[in-house]
Amino acid sequence: MEKIAILTNHMEFNPGFSLTGIIQDQARMLMEHGHDVSVFVNSKYHGEDIPGLTLVKKVPFAHLKDYQSINDLTPDHKGTVQETKEMLISELKGYDIAFTHDFVFQGWFLPYGLGCRAASTQLPNIKWMHWIHSIPNGLRDWWDVGLYTSKHRLIYPNKTDSLLVAEQFRGSLKHVRAVHHIKDLRSWFDFCPESCEFIKQYPNVMQADIVQIYPASVDRLSAKRVKAVIQIFAGFKKMKRSVCLVIANQWATTKQHKQNIDNYKRFAIQQGLVPEEEVIFTSSFQPPKYEVGIPKQFLRDLFTCSNVFIFPTREETFGLVLPEASLTSGCLTVCNKSLGMLAEVEGNHGLYHDFGSFHHDFHIEGKKEKYYFDLSKIILGRLARNESIQTKTFMRQKYNWDYLYNQEYAPLFAESEGW
Repeated sequence: MEKIAILTNHMEFNPGFSLTGIIQDQARMLMEHGHDVSVFVNSKYHGEDIPGLTLVKKVPFAHLKDYQSINDLTPDHKGTVQETKEMLISELKGYDIAFTHDFVFQGWFLPYGLGCRAASTQLPNIKWMHWIHSIPNGLRDWWDVGLYTSKHRLIYPNKTDSLLVAEQFRGSLKHVRAVHHIKDLRSWFDFCPESCEFIKQYPNVMQADIVQIYPASVDRLSAKRVKAVIQIFAGFKKMKRSVCLVIANQWATTKQHKQNIDNYKRFAIQQGLVPEEEVIFTSSFQPPKYEVGIPKQFLRDLFTCSNVFIFPTREETFGLVLPEASLTSGCLTVCNKSLGMLAEVEGNHGLYHDFGSFHHDFHIEGKKEKYYFDLSKIILGRLARNESIQTKTFMRQKYNWDYLYNQEYAPLFAESEGW
């Protein structure tokens, strides 16, 4: 894996500055995928150390100004250019890739951008990727890709304006690559280490089209009608949607309870679903640690990833998991019409279908398989009409570390070998 330097001028990682989040997400994603990452910060950095992140406090300190022209560079800042060049030549030996953030764009960072440009001629093995975080306009006189070696590319966070970036830097589209920003649920919501590890082990939680988290004790799987939910998820899969149903189960502590879980896994297989990929019991994760259940934050983190909550339960007095799922994820709720109190609990919102209850018999006419498959189609139709859920699902799937690394970063790194 590549050794990567991320070059910044940060004095601290102030959470009010959006670029700090961008850099931290970028570094974490790269480390998650096995790269050796160092973040270069100002030599007078006075912020806190970031756990797990290597900070190199070597970027020369300077009192900066917002330059409008390279011709206005002061003697002091010409010295900063030289210091930056020398520091990079010394420190970047052994690195494969260097990221910069706004160094080649902003007038404030002109001395550092010029230092990178000068150093790159002495570092022939490094590929340079320069992130630009604002729309460039005004044709600054240092915006000229022709002044850089072939090892440099401009990186912009959308494709729509890539041609504008190329034109402002006096180049063409071959000089610009679009790489979207990371906005991963795990970092944005400060997921606990256990939930991050769970998603690493079961990536469908983050990647699947349809995701549900269903808390249920092992002795209540039948009452919660987990088999009905499995059959509906099988219908989603038949409709060519990727699925992930996580049963956040408790009390898998006896031989009989464990056998019961195995029976449900076999039932899932019969329905065409794959256990440990498309149907997951949390007690299977790092046993026996979670056989009695997972902690609240862990559960809340998983709920955040879901977009549907199908609740065909046979009997409840309130059903706490219903508001928990809704408040955490804003998901589409699909409740048991045969259990009238659920409509009261969720204010008559959501989607309702009969499953029968402890006081209301409901007999499915025809085959159960067709009934549940029809429910799958109805639920998919309702999801498709809910712009909020569709947007969140898109962002969960497309802006997480793993998708962006595999779809955008890894191809860019491979391409850079030919620069």
